[in-house]
Amino acid sequence: MEAIACTKYIADGNKFKDSEKLKTDLIIRAHAIEKGMSIGKVKIGFGQAKVINLLKDLQTYLQIRGSKETVNDICSIIKKYISFNKELGADMQKIEHLFSDFCSKNKVETNESGGIYYFNYEDIKENSSKNFEIFSQSRFSIRDFSNKPIEIDLIKKALKLCERTPSACNRQSWSIYIFQDEQQKKLLFNLQKGCNGFYQDMQYAILLCGNLSRYNFHELNQVYVDGGIYAMNLMYALHFYGVANIPLTMGHKQKQLKTIKNMLNIPDNEIPIVLIGAGAYKENYKVAVSERNDYSLYTKFI
Repeated sequence: MEAIACTKYIADGNKFKDSEKLKTDLIIRAHAIEKGMSIGKVKIGFGQAKVINLLKDLQTYLQIRGSKETVNDICSIIKKYISFNKELGADMQKIEHLFSDFCSKNKVETNESGGIYYFNYEDIKENSSKNFEIFSQSRFSIRDFSNKPIEIDLIKKALKLCERTPSACNRQSWSIYIFQDEQQKKLLFNLQKGCNGFYQDMQYAILLCGNLSRYNFHELNQVYVDGGIYAMNLMYALHFYGVANIPLTMGHKQKQLKTIKNMLNIPDNEIPIVLIGAGAYKENYKVAVSERNDYSLYTKFI
């Protein structure tokens, strides 16, 4: 039954006939544009072909009764993308023309959603000593790193702070691999495939794995739950000690995961959960806005 449900509802299955599935794809691609703007060494005029295809699929999305609000939000990101690249001197005439036509045809109303924020490291240091409400909202995924050395003792302090992370029946199934060697880091980041253009300035590659031997057959998904809880705790801990970080997905096909494990000598009984890149904050840096939904949109009080 679960396999049938997975096949029926998975996001990339028959997505051009299901507005909810196509929305997922469009959001991922729009976020890629934001990420491109937030990279430290950004390529001027990047991603124009991808934006053209995104506009094309937004039209399809509207034709299958997709949310106009989603279109407005994604177009707001595209608008900021165009302005960002124009300021850097890129020729954006073709994109501007296509974008203008799309917005006019579909009566798009852009807003302030998306794009990038600019921050100063002094803000991070100040917020780290404030209450959790302020502290937690000050953490962003970083793609704009400094090359200032980060002492390994800061990583160890963050790991110490995570020792009380909860897990199902106190399994504590996580295994943490801290890669510092330049060749191993390059290998891992290249195998991960999601951080091209900014991994070079990350000083540590922190691979979080889960030990399958700690779970029974009917609870195999729990390894990802426990690992995910630990990963978020670790990212907060790193942020607390002033270490810039970003979670990088390890949601690859089994063949790719096996290659990663073999090349890095990860035991067969362990599953990669998430890769965290860590490094130093710049004095002035930028991050993707990555707008979040209001909790009321996905919460039911019963």
